[in-house]
Amino acid sequence: MPDGSNDQRAIVGDELEIARLGVIAVLHAQGVDVVAETQSGRELASVAALEQPDLVVVGQPADLALVDTVRRVMRVRPRPPVVALVAAGQEVVVGLLIALGTRGIALRSGSADELAAVFASVLKGEPYIVPALQPALVGAVKLRPLDERTTELLSTREREVLACLAHGRSNREIAEALSVTLATVKSHLVHIYAKLGATNRNECLGRAVSLGLLR
Repeated sequence: MPDGSNDQRAIVGDELEIARLGVIAVLHAQGVDVVAETQSGRELASVAALEQPDLVVVGQPADLALVDTVRRVMRVRPRPPVVALVAAGQEVVVGLLIALGTRGIALRSGSADELAAVFASVLKGEPYIVPALQPALVGAVKLRPLDERTTELLSTREREVLACLAHGRSNREIAEALSVTLATVKSHLVHIYAKLGATNRNECLGRAVSLGLLR
């Protein structure tokens, strides 16, 4: 149980009170103080500018689309970390949310445990996209051109494996595409995960986007 010593602050926006209450309950369980809640996307952005919270959670506001609300919140300075809650059937917006700089993305209908994992990661400064939304990344992210930082971080072959990963290919499909053995692919993935500080594909893609390796 939280001991009340955590001074992290959040604001929550969603048109449904029951949805806001569910999000607030998950945040409270992690010791995060919710300083404001609203059903309005416009008001959420205004409150974010006023409160300067550690986290802004955007669901489905009554007056604006999810992407439009996130875009408004992203204009706030200093820019707060944003977690977006995507409605079922709206997975197409995941790529747009990533492009805007959204740090965490979860399903609005997802479980409390999934939401807690996203909040915990984002509050530590690490991006997180729930596994259920990973297929929505296919075709939405591309490798950036080689630059000095990228060259130092990943080898050319590791970049090729990362590109295949971003397009949703399995380990066996990556091996076939690159004409290498399955064991070699697994070895490359171990190295990529270690360099990016990831433990699975979802974390790997999220952190690659955050580091500018994917766009």
